[in-house]
Amino acid sequence: MVQQKENKKSVAKSILNILSNIMLGLLGVLILYILFFMFTSMKSNEPPTVLNHQLYIVQSNSMSPTFKTGSLLVIKHVDIQSIEVGDIITFRKKNDSLSTTHRVVEIIEENNKRQFITRGDANNVNDPVPVEENYVLGKVTLSIPLLGFVMGFIRTKQGILLVIIIPAFILMITQIIELLKYKKKYKSALSEEDVKPET
Repeated sequence: MVQQKENKKSVAKSILNILSNIMLGLLGVLILYILFFMFTSMKSNEPPTVLNHQLYIVQSNSMSPTFKTGSLLVIKHVDIQSIEVGDIITFRKKNDSLSTTHRVVEIIEENNKRQFITRGDANNVNDPVPVEENYVLGKVTLSIPLLGFVMGFIRTKQGILLVIIIPAFILMITQIIELLKYKKKYKSALSEEDVKPET
């Protein structure tokens, strides 16, 4: 009976270890995936693109309280015809170095082309110039508060050190410790077998 309980505990422990290793592996892959696209974007000076979505960091409070400075925005490339009044779009006009994310308050249609009147949620007046359809980068599908600060920090030298190098070093040390523990257990198991009396 005691042996059965011990076997059940051992099986449950093994399953938990396998599940935790799978979760850790998936998390690691996700982090590497995000970091890869982020550093690629640093070289090209364009926002990282993941599965037809781009990641932007909010630089001002013009869309407060919908989202604030430091939020991370996920922008999806969409068909211009699918954009409606009330949607939040990201656009970059000619000669602009930075993109803008504001809400569509009116749509003008002329000669089979669309223009969008936009306004920041925190602003009392519309943006002075309509946005031409070819300047639209996409539509906001998700905003995550404060994550933009984290992403921005990761792109610095200190961030790379803190987020990649130090965790990698800690992971390596913990794996070495686990290996040494396993080696010690294996040696003690062998020595126990050696001292067992023959029957």
